Amino acid sequence: MRLRLFGTLLLIVVGVGAVVAVIAQPGAGSTTGTRYTTATAAVTDVTKSVVATGTVGPVAVYSLQFGSNATLLNTSSSNSSSNSSNSSAGNSPTWKVATLTATPGQAVKAGDVLATADTSSAQLALTVAEANLASAQARLKTDQQGLSSTDRAAAALSVTQANQALSQASTARSQTYAQNSLKLKQQQQAITDAKDRYAADEAANPPVPAAQLTQDQSAISAAEDQLATLNLQVAQSNQQANNQVTSASNQLQSAKLGYASKIAGPTSATIASDQAAIATAQQTVDTANSSLGYAQLVSPVDGVVLAVNITQGVDASSGSAITVQSNAFQVSASVAEADLPSLKLGQDANVTLTASGLTATGKVTQITPVGTGGSSGGVVTYPILVSLPQPPAGTASGMSASISIITEQRSSVLAVPSIALVGSATAGYSVRVLDSANQPQLASVQVGLVTSSMAEIQSGISAGTVVVTGTSATRTSTGTQGGGLGGGGGFPGGGQFRQVGG
Repeated sequence: MRLRLFGTLLLIVVGVGAVVAVIAQPGAGSTTGTRYTTATAAVTDVTKSVVATGTVGPVAVYSLQFGSNATLLNTSSSNSSSNSSNSSAGNSPTWKVATLTATPGQAVKAGDVLATADTSSAQLALTVAEANLASAQARLKTDQQGLSSTDRAAAALSVTQANQALSQASTARSQTYAQNSLKLKQQQQAITDAKDRYAADEAANPPVPAAQLTQDQSAISAAEDQLATLNLQVAQSNQQANNQVTSASNQLQSAKLGYASKIAGPTSATIASDQAAIATAQQTVDTANSSLGYAQLVSPVDGVVLAVNITQGVDASSGSAITVQSNAFQVSASVAEADLPSLKLGQDANVTLTASGLTATGKVTQITPVGTGGSSGGVVTYPILVSLPQPPAGTASGMSASISIITEQRSSVLAVPSIALVGSATAGYSVRVLDSANQPQLASVQVGLVTSSMAEIQSGISAGTVVVTGTSATRTSTGTQGGGLGGGGGFPGGGQFRQVGG
C-alpha cells in the first residue's frame, strides 16, 4: 500500500510540472558512460499520509422493542451503549403485535413506523401504578397530620380497657387464691378427723371390731391421697391466675406505649419511608407512561432492516423485535505504532473500496490508545475508525477498503523528489544540480516537510532547477541499460560524487 501511494504521488508531481529526464555524460571514445536521472524543482503540494487497510461497517445498528426506546447495539466508541428498558421487571405489560410492515432488507427512513402493538395491557399497568401512587400519597398525608380526635379517643379507650382487664385479672387471682386455700384447709381437716376417728376406735372399751379399724385406716389414706391431688390442682390454678395477670399487665403496657406513640406523631423514619414509597410509585407511573409512548416501533435512522423477530397477531417476546442498520458507514482499520503519533481526531482521509475502486472522503472519528499484537517481535498496531458520510454507491457492510489519512500538508510549495536529497536532518541537506557541462554539483538547501516521495525546498534552489535523482550505467557497444534509482540521489559514499564508467 505504501508503494502504491508513493507511485500515485510521484505521478501527481509529474502532472504538475516536475519533469524527469535522463542525461548522458559525453565521453569521446568511451564504450561506457554515466547517465543521470533528473527531476525539475516545481511548485506543487507536498502531502504526508498514513495508509492502512480495513473493513467497512455500519456506524450504528439499533434494536427496537415495544415498551422501550431503541437500543444502540454498536457505536463508534469501544464500549457499546445499551439504553435500559422502560418496563419494570415483573410488571412488564404484554405487547400483541397489531400491525407489521417491516421486512428484512427493506430500506427505511428515520421516523418510519415499522410495527404497532395493542396498548390495553400497558394501559392497565399504568392504571394500577397510578392507584398505588395515590395510596402512597394518602398514607404520607395521614402520617403528617397525626391523630384525629376520634383516633385519640380510641387510643385512650384502649388504655382504659387494658386497665380494666388487669384489674379483673388481679381480682380473679385473689379469689382463686382464697378458694384454693380454703380447699386445702378443708382437706387437711378431713385428714385430722379421720385420724381422730381411728384413735377413738382403737381406744374404745369394749374394743371395736378389727374391720372397723381397717376401715378407719383406709379413710385416712384416702384423705391423704385427695390432699396430694388437691395440692397439684391448686398449684395449676394459681399459676393460671398469675399468667392472666401478667398478660393483662403486658397488654396495658402495650396500650400505653401505643397511645404515647400516636400522641407524639410520626417519626422522621416513618415520613422518610412514606416519601420513599411515593418516589418508587411515581417512578413506576413514569415508566408505565413511557412504555405507552413506545407502542410503535419507529426507525431511528435512515437505513436497512436487518431482522424481524415478531409476527402480526402474536405477543412480542421480551427480546429485540426489529433490528435496523444505519446507512452511514465507517471503516475500521489498524495503523502501525510508528504512525500513531501523527494521527488526530478529525483528520481527513481518502477511502478506496478494494472491489470497485470507488473512492470517498472521510474523517478520523476514533483512535484507540491501546495497541494489539507485538508478540514475538511483531509490529504493534492501533485500531482506528474513519467515517464515510457519503459512501460510494454499492457500499455494503463487510467490504474491504484502503485508507490514506493526510497527517501533514504543504500547499503550493517548491518541491523535489525526496530521492534527490543528500545528507541528513542533523548534518543538513543538499541536492545535486547539473552545470553547463552536465556535471553534478552540490547545492545546499533548506528543507521543510519531507515525505517518502517528495521534499519541500524552502531555500537554496528555485523553480525550474534540474536536480539529479540517480544514476545508471550504459554500455554503448550493446545498447543495453543497467542500474536504476539509488538512495541518496544515487551517489554512494554519503554524498561524495563518484564518476561511473569514465
